[in-house]
Amino acid sequence: LDSVESALEHYHGDAEAIEVIVADNDSTDRTAAIALERGYHVATVEKRMIGAVRNGGAAIAQGQVYCFCDADSQLHPETFNVIEKLMDSGTIVGGATGWVMERYSLGIRASMALGSFLMWLAQMNPGVIFCSAETFAAVGGYDEDMHCAEDEKFFRVFRVHGRKQGQKIVLWTEAPTILSVRKMDQHG
Repeated sequence: LDSVESALEHYHGDAEAIEVIVADNDSTDRTAAIALERGYHVATVEKRMIGAVRNGGAAIAQGQVYCFCDADSQLHPETFNVIEKLMDSGTIVGGATGWVMERYSLGIRASMALGSFLMWLAQMNPGVIFCSAETFAAVGGYDEDMHCAEDEKFFRVFRVHGRKQGQKIVLWTEAPTILSVRKMDQHG
């Protein structure tokens, strides 16, 4: 949330127009309480699937552009400016901001080399994933039954939708999201 607040401070538009929603999925670390203390909205989602969590946050969103990131990611200060510029072009259906790891080791580099190749094949990347609210509704949001690769499927579906609208997906790296290595540390 600190990195979200930094991005809000750097936003060139009206930061009050950006709605921050934390989708709480039975967290045990005071996530919901911290979000509420900071004045953010909380969507409580019981189903333990990332797709369900993202859909739960989107269900209470009021904005025209939806942005999704993981709780252990850190936004780049220019995230909202970059997304607004891209979405205002009218040629973009959505995309992702790109990423860097919070730190590297030989094992992390090897894992990320394979992961990067697979993401290149799928024409997607992690980071902050964004699209219009209209696109999100048109494609039915995230698949709530996938245990992994829900972002890849979401990209495929909204890429097809974009083509029908004469729009494309952009994989932008101007404001990369810092991804946590927490899961790699825990699970290898």
